[in-house]
Amino acid sequence: MRRILGFLIGVLYTDWLFHTRHVYALELTATTTLERIGVLAIGGGATILFFILCRKFFPISFFHEVIAASGFFASFDIVVFHWIFNLHRLTNGPEADLIEPILVLIGIILFIYGIQKEKKLSYST
Repeated sequence: MRRILGFLIGVLYTDWLFHTRHVYALELTATTTLERIGVLAIGGGATILFFILCRKFFPISFFHEVIAASGFFASFDIVVFHWIFNLHRLTNGPEADLIEPILVLIGIILFIYGIQKEKKLSYST
């Protein structure tokens, strides 16, 4: 049950962090490339903080599944919804063409890492 819960929380949290049509913070709008990248960096920092909190306050199995779910969501969402269906992009600027492939790669790495660590943990118990 912890594995399923960790996976679902990871997917939902990642979706919430990275999917807003317009980027607003305290009624400020990110209009330049640097501002849009800064907003993505804040989202990435919040995600890393979330990972740290999951590692500290929840069982290791939960942490592995949050990592795997986040990686799965990042890769799947970008490939399917951003690239195939063109429903939305991380930013509305040209920087998305560089950032999105990097995030797909990071997502694949996180997914594989989380699954391998959990599999190793399952075999050792």
